[in-house]
Amino acid sequence: MRSVRWGVLGLAVVAVLAFGTQGIRAAETGLAGELKTAITHAGFAAKYDTLQEVSLHLHHAINCIVGPDDSMFDKAAGNPCQGQGKGILPDIKAKMGIDPEYQAAWWLAHLADEAIKMGDLAKAKAAGHIIEVQLTSMSKM
Repeated sequence: MRSVRWGVLGLAVVAVLAFGTQGIRAAETGLAGELKTAITHAGFAAKYDTLQEVSLHLHHAINCIVGPDDSMFDKAAGNPCQGQGKGILPDIKAKMGIDPEYQAAWWLAHLADEAIKMGDLAKAKAAGHIIEVQLTSMSKM
């Protein structure tokens, strides 16, 4: 089971790097607020020192990415992006369709989810770092 999760994480990283995050134009699409909040929480996940704190902030990043209408949304974790949009994925889809940026964000949400399920602090922090870097790249386009 552990090798399957590693495979999923590896595939997620490869997909994000392959798809890249060019062309999202965050300010132009109204995603700037959601991206900034998700970046902040992914950064918290990368920096905190307990699995509980890291998992909470990965949940926050997931919630900002998927939005409250998605099955991955964890209501108990809270919605730090409330009032900023419908979620990064739904907002990208509505404005640009299911394009490479949508695909990259989808993989980032799944990367965070798998990292939480692994229950390993170092891997969860690494996922937070990867998500922070990729969302920051998206926000600068």
